[in-house]
Amino acid sequence: GVKVKGLTIPSDLGDIWQKIIGDDDPTTWLVCEYSSDGKALEVKSTGTVGLTEFKAALGDQLAWGGFRCTAVDDRQNTTSKRAKFVFVQFMPGTAPAMRKAKMGSHKGLLKDILTGAHLDLAVDDKDDITEGDLVSRLQAATGAHKPNGYEFEPGVITSALGFLNG
Repeated sequence: GVKVKGLTIPSDLGDIWQKIIGDDDPTTWLVCEYSSDGKALEVKSTGTVGLTEFKAALGDQLAWGGFRCTAVDDRQNTTSKRAKFVFVQFMPGTAPAMRKAKMGSHKGLLKDILTGAHLDLAVDDKDDITEGDLVSRLQAATGAHKPNGYEFEPGVITSALGFLNG
């Protein structure tokens, strides 16, 4: 790993993220947790499926992660798909307060490695990461041209209608 600001970062973390944001690799998400002494981050898991798999990988520890989803725009004869990336800071209620406080100071560091996210989420309960919430946040973060759906699971499109003006 590489030590930055007193935190040891896995040396392959940037490479894994590049796979997620690239188009040539099946990897769609990753989750990192702190080592037991809190001095290092470890890649806990990565996956190739969707949001359900990502959420299942979040345990009861402080974690950083991110996932890829797809904005789908279906207009008469064309369907365009654009990858969207979501950066996640996970702070379960059971985690020690001191560690949570320290976690905040690592955010900039993680953002420098997990680059290009369209959306930042900070959640304390993984059940708060819902398709509906993600759609409304992604729509709010998008410019004038709003996609009409998002794919969080392969082949399953969550409609963005009803979120268009929200």
